[in-house]
Amino acid sequence: MTDFAQYDGYKKDFDFYVGPAQPDGFRSGEFGDRLWADVSRILGTPFDGGTITPDDHDGYTYWFDNDDLSASLYSGPREPGSGTLDQVPAILTVISRSEDVASSELAERLYTGLTGAGGYLVVVLADDGMPIAANFDIGDGW
Repeated sequence: MTDFAQYDGYKKDFDFYVGPAQPDGFRSGEFGDRLWADVSRILGTPFDGGTITPDDHDGYTYWFDNDDLSASLYSGPREPGSGTLDQVPAILTVISRSEDVASSELAERLYTGLTGAGGYLVVVLADDGMPIAANFDIGDGW
């Protein structure tokens, strides 16, 4: 397991690139809805009052914030030919707003929950864009 705490700090986020383990019949809205519900469940925070907004390119933006955390998700279409990123077309960022819980703790919980579910490919990037964890072979093309 990756120690996410070593990448933590003020204004340092963790970007999760997530895709379906079985990409057949992928639809960005359905995938985004399922991922958003799983993130809510994993974090133990109902995303009541959050927003979901479609865009003009078959993508969906999800947003939720409260006193404890801020969560955003963009689930877009797959883009063939973009290598690893084609496999993970959703971008998820969750930031802790709590003084008691570091963003790295939320990132570890999300990584464990999403990869343990078995239905997701996950790559986590540190704030400098370098991959720090992945549950599949992402190669060296970063």
